[in-house]
Amino acid sequence: MGVDALSAAKLAIYIVLIQPSFYTLWKHGRTGLLGWFYLNAFCVLRIVTDAMTLHPNTGTATLILASIGLAPLLFATAGILHEARLAREPGMNNKIEWILQLQFHAIVIAGVVLVIIGIVSIEGKSNLTETTLHTNQHLVEAGAGVMVVAWLALVLWSLWSTRLRATADVPSFRGGTILLHAVIATLVFNGVRLVYAITSLILRITHPDSGFLTSTAASVCLSVVPELLVVIIFLVGGLRTRNLRKTMKTMNKYTAQPLQTGMQPMPAQYNSQY
Repeated sequence: MGVDALSAAKLAIYIVLIQPSFYTLWKHGRTGLLGWFYLNAFCVLRIVTDAMTLHPNTGTATLILASIGLAPLLFATAGILHEARLAREPGMNNKIEWILQLQFHAIVIAGVVLVIIGIVSIEGKSNLTETTLHTNQHLVEAGAGVMVVAWLALVLWSLWSTRLRATADVPSFRGGTILLHAVIATLVFNGVRLVYAITSLILRITHPDSGFLTSTAASVCLSVVPELLVVIIFLVGGLRTRNLRKTMKTMNKYTAQPLQTGMQPMPAQYNSQY
């Protein structure tokens, strides 16, 4: 399968996937906005990138979009993890959770910016001095290192979240657990995709004629398939928990009742929803 055929296939796949992705965003609403918005953004970015790949003379722009392509996938993973944590432990400090999210976003953005600066400075330019080439290579390597740190932080954050245990029979706990398992399941594929991106970017500078950069098999196995698996796993988890917003909203409304009314058992029908 040639590059154009692969891009056309990916374009068709993501046009299909973005439909359940939009539906999942709508069903999860504000509760899951942070994660599902970025999953939709990733699908849109892939559609745009693959469409541009089918046309000539878009090399630099396509490369920039490809460089930032992993960022929304990491943001989506962190956002869905945020929703899972709140569903499993509704009493946790939401402000601290948002601070952690902002810090994670800042780390990923810093890595992406370093990579883009390093790539744009050399892409399509000839007669670069060795000093300039090494400087931009260091920028790309630094950005890649920052992205690895972000991924490792996400792994530790996710594994630590498995230690959360509801202090009561929380109706949203099951739905949060489904989302948490989806996040953990995608970490390996995110890692594979990250390694491929780093390897490709560095080879583009050090060995621009490397066969690895033009290998369709490497692209499919290390980039296309891992990304698709991440999206599909999240969509399955999101669709299974499409009623999670309703469950959490009803639960919050119930627990917010004045204490003088007395605590009543949670209605049984909410215990089976997630």
